[in-house]
Amino acid sequence: MTEAVDTLALRLSPRHRECLWHVFQLRTSKEIAIVLGIGVGTVDSYIAEAVAILGAPNRRRAAEMLYGDRDGAPPGKLEGETPGVAAGSGDDPLPSQGMQVGEWQVLLPFRYKGAHRNELGPIHRLFWLILMVLAAAASFGMLAVGLEVLSRLLARA
Repeated sequence: MTEAVDTLALRLSPRHRECLWHVFQLRTSKEIAIVLGIGVGTVDSYIAEAVAILGAPNRRRAAEMLYGDRDGAPPGKLEGETPGVAAGSGDDPLPSQGMQVGEWQVLLPFRYKGAHRNELGPIHRLFWLILMVLAAAASFGMLAVGLEVLSRLLARA
C-alpha cells in the first residue's frame, strides 16, 4: 500500500477490512454474507462505505488497493466489476455498467442502481417538490373541469 492508501485505510473498521478481504478473494456479496453471518445489504453497505473511504472507483479496485501488495493474490482479473457501488464521475464508463454518476439519471428523485442512498442536492429536491405540487394542481384542475362537464351533461338529460 502507498502512504495515501495507508492513511485512508486507518479510517476503515475491521468489518470494512473483512468485507474487502473477501472481495479480494473474488467472493460475491451473497457468499460474504453467508461467511460473516450478516445480510447481503449489510455487506454491500460495508463495501460501499469502504470504497468511498478509499476513493476507489469500484469494489475490486478498493480490495486491490488494500490487499493487492500481498503475496498469494487470487487469480482472475480485478478490473471492471462495480455491482452495488456507484462509479465516480471521473471514471470511464464500462460497456456493461449502464448509467454513470453525473449523467441525467442521477437527477431523478429515485434510487438508481449502484447508489447506496439518494444523493439529490437541495436545489434538485426543491425542483422536484415544486414539480410535484404543480402536477398535483394540474391534476386537481383536470378533475374539477371533468366533473363540471359531467354535471352539465347530466343536467341536460
